[in-house]
Amino acid sequence: MKKVLLDLNPARTVERIHEYLKFELEFSDYYGGNLDALYDELTSVTEDTCVGVFCPPDDGSRVSDYLGRVKKVMKDAERDNPRLCIIFGDMEDNYEDQRRDDFL
Repeated sequence: MKKVLLDLNPARTVERIHEYLKFELEFSDYYGGNLDALYDELTSVTEDTCVGVFCPPDDGSRVSDYLGRVKKVMKDAERDNPRLCIIFGDMEDNYEDQRRDDFL
């Protein structure tokens, strides 16, 4: 299984986010650097891959808002690609419908 850790804390621009994702996730040269291209690349993964994602806290900035959209795309891709596992550093980001506290 391939394992990748992503630290998006230093992300300052949308462009840098996509440059970092392209490099760390070894995306194709023709990666488009947008959310649709991110989804396409993640759903094209054919090797069992686990991605750990660490994001900065939401500070209300444009970049924080965009990172929220990136996380949603990653969750959607994980749902649609059985070879992909995404684990977020913030426990709450790993649950969509149920909260961890529902089980405790």
